[in-house]
Amino acid sequence: MTASQTYTRDRFIDCGWRFDIPPDQCYGYSSVMQSIQNHAKEKRKASEDEHANMLDLLGRATSMRLVPKSINEPFAPLAQDFQAGRRSAIPDDFTIEELAFFEEILNDVNDFWLQARLADLLWLCRKPKNPDHAKIAIAAYIRQPINADTWRRDVDDCWERAARLAMQIRDFDKLDEIKNQLFAVFSIEHPGNPFMPLWLASLLDKLQADKTYGEDIAHRLFQLGNDLKNNGNFYAARSYFELSAKKYQQGNHEQGWLDSLISIAESFEQEADSRSSGSNMVANSFYENTIQAYRRIPTKHRAKHDIENRIHAIRTKISDTGKASLNEMALVKTPGIDISDMVDASISHVVGKRSPKESLLYFAGLYSGPDRQALTADARESMQESIISSLFGSSHMSSDGRTIGKTPAANLGAGEDDPANQAVLHRQVQQHLAFEIQFVVEGQILPALRQILMEHRITQNFLEAICHHSPIVPPERKKLLSFALWLGFEYEFGHAIHLLCPQFEHLIRIQLKEAGAHTTTINPDGIEHENGLSTLMELPAATEIFGEDLAFEIKSVFTEALGFNLRNETAHGLLDDNTSSSIQSVYAWWMILRVVTHSLAKGNPFQKLPQSNDKKTG
Repeated sequence: MTASQTYTRDRFIDCGWRFDIPPDQCYGYSSVMQSIQNHAKEKRKASEDEHANMLDLLGRATSMRLVPKSINEPFAPLAQDFQAGRRSAIPDDFTIEELAFFEEILNDVNDFWLQARLADLLWLCRKPKNPDHAKIAIAAYIRQPINADTWRRDVDDCWERAARLAMQIRDFDKLDEIKNQLFAVFSIEHPGNPFMPLWLASLLDKLQADKTYGEDIAHRLFQLGNDLKNNGNFYAARSYFELSAKKYQQGNHEQGWLDSLISIAESFEQEADSRSSGSNMVANSFYENTIQAYRRIPTKHRAKHDIENRIHAIRTKISDTGKASLNEMALVKTPGIDISDMVDASISHVVGKRSPKESLLYFAGLYSGPDRQALTADARESMQESIISSLFGSSHMSSDGRTIGKTPAANLGAGEDDPANQAVLHRQVQQHLAFEIQFVVEGQILPALRQILMEHRITQNFLEAICHHSPIVPPERKKLLSFALWLGFEYEFGHAIHLLCPQFEHLIRIQLKEAGAHTTTINPDGIEHENGLSTLMELPAATEIFGEDLAFEIKSVFTEALGFNLRNETAHGLLDDNTSSSIQSVYAWWMILRVVTHSLAKGNPFQKLPQSNDKKTG
């Protein structure tokens, strides 16, 4: 039977589908899809295959995830298996006949979820575009009521999509109507959910409602933040203060902006005070965040608000909790080839943490990085036990067959300082490091990551906040770096590594520049070029700034030809679908996450935990 015969308006009306799930049990389009699929199963059991096939089509249409901010790809597949090359439906899958069927039944659909989806698909896929389809979608999207219980169940995406459609078709009257309704609900009390006004204000900010409501939004956000802070809900309070600071800054309201920044710092300190009785290590990290928050206040305003004295008082608290936290730290020991104990220990290390941030702190403390001296000692011992492997030179090849390095045979008639013997030792050290990192990734990082994701939802906004407060992440790079780190929590390590390598190189370059190192080369024509990471890490200042172990780790992971060499592999497009998601990519992602996370908890972010009790910087 052809599609035109199967999918007809009469058959749709005859099928009798109704979306009858109560609002408190509705989870947006996933519930709509499930309802349609259940009805299709009933039709198939009754041998009404034509009705079932039609309902399956509608189920595929409602299965797609709504991505409201995207103009060209507002619908994404619900599920995707890259290895098997399979995915669920996307807009391009629907045929001209199927789209014609959607248009035929559009006015007969009595459910606003389904009507909005079909009209939006028609607007997106039909050629030429018909603005009436967009208008029907807008009207259906905003029929979803705004309330705290259902807002994050696709309703927020519906309202944002409606607004963006109105922008596309330049229906500014409808756009103003949407903004007015959002602001009206933002302005009322939501006692059951402390985040509802924040969610609405964030959407209004995305829709650039500042000319009309900017100042009112900023004042109310600041007021709500103070109420939450006074009630001990510090995390929520900081979320409000961050957005109020942004809104005040957009409106050139300097005092409101400063008050918001100071309130963020105060909330960190108050939370640290409240946490010190339970965990000095956690309290210590919040005190560090306090100092970083105060540092956001421009120097010209610090004297008026006594900022330097406040920072001095916090440093005393950091010193006290830092000393006390040493007794709270647990070591994760590597037993041997059997890594089952290591896996169990790593899971125990991160299990049961109260918040994503606490779990992230423990996750970053799983492994302190390679110890170069210990690796060198192990490599020497291995060479003495099995000298045969050192008697012959060797070539080292990449995964695509290129020779990327050569190691000479050992010179048995010379001492260890001989260049050939140094090269053999270096090769052996890199091999030991590769084995160690494999155990760390498989026995610690991945098991702990799975446990964290079972207990917590790690969002991109959360990681952006981490990068925002990190003293080593440039403000203009926080979105790029946080997105790259977030990809790792989505197990998208291949995508993550291609973003992380250049961003981490920039981070290293900035640290060297701030220390006075020259990071550029001037050619004979007077043209100045920035040096790459390989050259940067050969500077004497690199070891002085990052320490011997971290400098060794950075080289081995990113620039060493006999190591993982990820910087050059990504820069030259040499990683494919498989190699880009390998053990080394997972480790590089976690290593950068570790460095950024530690920067929130330590004055010198590149020193290993446990931190020194003598803090010279805040």
